Amino acid sequence: MSVRRRVFLALSTLVAVGIEVQIFLSYGDKDAGFHYLAHFFAGASAALLVMSVVAWRRGRPVRFPLLWVIAAHLFAMAPDFAFLDGAPHAHWMDIFFGHITIHFIPGANLTLLLVFAGSLAVYLAVLDHIARMEAAAFVKHKWA
Repeated sequence: MSVRRRVFLALSTLVAVGIEVQIFLSYGDKDAGFHYLAHFFAGASAALLVMSVVAWRRGRPVRFPLLWVIAAHLFAMAPDFAFLDGAPHAHWMDIFFGHITIHFIPGANLTLLLVFAGSLAVYLAVLDHIARMEAAAFVKHKWA
């Protein structure tokens, strides 16, 4: 991997972490950890599963995966922005990755963490499969 690519990855990771810290701080109450993690795990899990499908179909990893995760996290917490403007939470908000329902699942954030871990495992398995297919194609091409 080139130095330029490593610098880009480091900087994009720092930016992503900075954005996530700002999202966490936006909750600002004693339940911030619960709400932040619930919507992060829901959004990130959805993003990982969508990225898995896209990567599998294209045969290559998606570009800017951290952006996908941040976008999905913001989508999952979108009703909280409306709530800050005075809109009450309602069950229709579940279209945002189960925004209301995830607060009431057994095990709360532990369950969501397990879903996230499973989604991450699927995404990593897809990336591994793609890497193996690329390596096999390279070896076949090299020795053909």
